[in-house]
Amino acid sequence: MWTYEVDVNWKSEKIGETHCAGKPVVEVATPPEFGGPEGIWTPEDLLTSAVATCIMTSALFFFNRSKINLKEYKSQAVGTLEKTPTGLLMTSIKVTANIALEDATQADAAKKAMEQAEKTCPLSNSLTCPVSLDVNILNV
Repeated sequence: MWTYEVDVNWKSEKIGETHCAGKPVVEVATPPEFGGPEGIWTPEDLLTSAVATCIMTSALFFFNRSKINLKEYKSQAVGTLEKTPTGLLMTSIKVTANIALEDATQADAAKKAMEQAEKTCPLSNSLTCPVSLDVNILNV
């Protein structure tokens, strides 16, 4: 078992900060659509980023295990928050990963590694909303 501890402190109005030992402080706020300021990370941003990051780090594990030589990995993620009968819920997170390989013959293995990453990402597996992953192998 692993544990992850963070501190969250209110600063003013709809702004706070979060941090954990040995890591930089991250300013956080209520989303602008709910009266928060622009330009500050929100819980929804952090959740969406956490899922995309978890998929990437899981993929890196499988790339390394399969000896896939990665040249570039970039992803974009979109989290959708909706009003539902039970309240506001994140109803989906869609991640699009764009991958360039050192060796184009490893494309099928890279797609398989990405499928494994999607299936084993502990953060997306912990959520009730669906998480989808689209993978594009780029010719760079």
